[in-house]
Amino acid sequence: MNLKQKIADFLASGFYVGKIPLAPGTIGTLVAIPIMFVYWNKGIGAQLLITLAVFFIGLWASTVIVGDTSGGEKSKIDPDFVVIDEIAGYMVAMLGVPFEPLYLAIAFVLFRIYDIFKPPPIKWFENLPSGLGIMADDIIAGIYVLIIMQILIHFFKI
Repeated sequence: MNLKQKIADFLASGFYVGKIPLAPGTIGTLVAIPIMFVYWNKGIGAQLLITLAVFFIGLWASTVIVGDTSGGEKSKIDPDFVVIDEIAGYMVAMLGVPFEPLYLAIAFVLFRIYDIFKPPPIKWFENLPSGLGIMADDIIAGIYVLIIMQILIHFFKI
């Protein structure tokens, strides 16, 4: 494994948290919380910038992990240890949401449900090539949860 692959492995696995054999996606999603803790109070602009940065880092790292698979058979592969997609998706789910334990918990549970069961059209995004397919379904799941969170906060005053 060369240096580029080692860096990609480190980042894609959420600092190796994804290598934990039990529920790597669920545990990997939790990695987003300390990342968000650092900058979440800086406003929506900072939230968007850091979330976009994590997305593009994840796109690069997951593409390196699965190789150049555009159009190939390997494009359907999403290794269990790659959790940066869960990190980015959960960060999307929390955009503009106050960094409070109740909101973190609700968004976490909803995100894991949407990520695991992949209601339409989330599942379709997995079919995109290479790292984009790995990242996109979790981003769409995060958007679903973001909408629900905004409804819960603004209309139901949770």
